[in-house]
Amino acid sequence: MYDTFYGLHEPPFSLTADPRFLYHSAAHDRAAQAMLGAIRRRDGVAVLTGDHGVGKTMLCRAIMEQLDRRTLISLVADPFVTPEDLLKRVLVDFGVTSGSDVAAGRLAKASRADLQTALRDFLYSLAPLQAFAVVIIDEAQNLSVDLLKEVRVLADTGGDERLLQLMLVGKPSLLATLSKPELRPLLQRVSVRAVLGPLAGDEMTGYVAHRLQVAGASPRIEFDDLATQRLYAISRGAPRVINLVCDHALAEGSAASASRIDEGFIGRAAEALDLAPRAPATSSLRMVVTALVFALLVLVGAAAGAFVFRANVAAWLERGQARPTAPVQPQPAVPPVVAPGPRSNP
Repeated sequence: MYDTFYGLHEPPFSLTADPRFLYHSAAHDRAAQAMLGAIRRRDGVAVLTGDHGVGKTMLCRAIMEQLDRRTLISLVADPFVTPEDLLKRVLVDFGVTSGSDVAAGRLAKASRADLQTALRDFLYSLAPLQAFAVVIIDEAQNLSVDLLKEVRVLADTGGDERLLQLMLVGKPSLLATLSKPELRPLLQRVSVRAVLGPLAGDEMTGYVAHRLQVAGASPRIEFDDLATQRLYAISRGAPRVINLVCDHALAEGSAASASRIDEGFIGRAAEALDLAPRAPATSSLRMVVTALVFALLVLVGAAAGAFVFRANVAAWLERGQARPTAPVQPQPAVPPVVAPGPRSNP
């Protein structure tokens, strides 16, 4: 590993959602403030969407750390198949029951109604404490319509006191699913929609430096400007891609005893990970375009010539279409008839 070589005490570009490594970009701070505001106002349902690899899960964990002790949190990151699975997970996260009790104890075969009653009783116990609960469902775009209907039921469990706040996190396709007519009751409960975007180009240097600083107080490595520019061209600001490329580049850099990561290391790392932008087949494309342009010019030239010499062309066409006259065959010459002269008498 390159950690020791570069004076790092842990990998700086791990893919784990550790909120210590969260870089406060403009997009992340904007989305975090929108979600925190919705939770603190107990707005019912909030939706956070973003493309794959922009850091939605890490942002959720960072939001959890900013909530006070009177806010109980359940982060459902694993997929669930039935509403009962969701209810059991939430009850375990809130401390109502244990994992062993859910797996083999009294709640192992509990009905949905029993689980909802247990959750409702717990939520009502929070009211005198001026506390409430938050359920964050990650990768919500993978939920079926039927499961999302049950999620709406879960959101209603908190009653008029709004003791339960729901936050749905997923890819942009989640919004299309929520817009279906059968999910209109759930969509009407959505009070805040936030979109988490990628890093901006001028935030690349700060992002890389921040992660290196968290992983080691004084790292013996730096990325030059051309490296960060190449990194942005490859990743388009997606933190997951940035982390993959940087991790591979540092491994190659340590093998070469390099104290500076330049664009060459970044390019080779991207190629090794099959993340380098595909170069278009310019030569073939140029030949096709040239042929099309030439054919077009020929057609335009022919049309222009026909227009300019349209009178001659018309006359030529008329002559071509006229029926030819059969040539006159010459008649054979007839010898003249000589009248006989008067006979002479002997």
